[in-house]
Amino acid sequence: MRLVKLVFLAILTTGVGILIYDRLPATYRYALDDWFARIGQPAFIVSLDTFTTRPQAEVIREYTNRGHKLKCYGDLRREERLRDTDDYLCSAHIGSAYDGIPARLVTFLFSRGELTDVRLEFPSSSYPKLMDYLSRTMTNRRRLDKLPQYNFGTDNMGGKLIVWAVPDGVVVTSDSQVEGDITVLMWSSRKVLKD
Repeated sequence: MRLVKLVFLAILTTGVGILIYDRLPATYRYALDDWFARIGQPAFIVSLDTFTTRPQAEVIREYTNRGHKLKCYGDLRREERLRDTDDYLCSAHIGSAYDGIPARLVTFLFSRGELTDVRLEFPSSSYPKLMDYLSRTMTNRRRLDKLPQYNFGTDNMGGKLIVWAVPDGVVVTSDSQVEGDITVLMWSSRKVLKD
């Protein structure tokens, strides 16, 4: 009898949880999904200065060996591309990045079999920690957005972009935090910037 009560209670609790989850605003549902997907995932610790254009197979092998569960596919839709030449991507949930900063996702974009961009997503609450990390690690890098000859525009929410030059490309993020939205940090290859 006791086992029947426990099973009934578990089913009832699950049903109520599903009902509440379905009624949550989308931003809260996404946050919960991301939180569960990140549990037990490895941290992303590769320095922003070390990204370089490399063969697709080499990148996939390296990050798989680091323990990342990559989901890869081609035939990208327009909204999945940064450029028309992007033809393949791989993404993986991550628990944190760099100095233990809570993070959501890393995405690797490829064009013609070569790595062109690495995009890291952080919850908006990570923005202050991310900016602290960048202010310490990018101090010796040239800020291109401060030079008058460049106009990098804004992010999707109207915030200005901060752009640093690194050995094989640029690192970009937004200069402002948008509560409830993600914060994106991205490396783009110098090779694709020339195109």
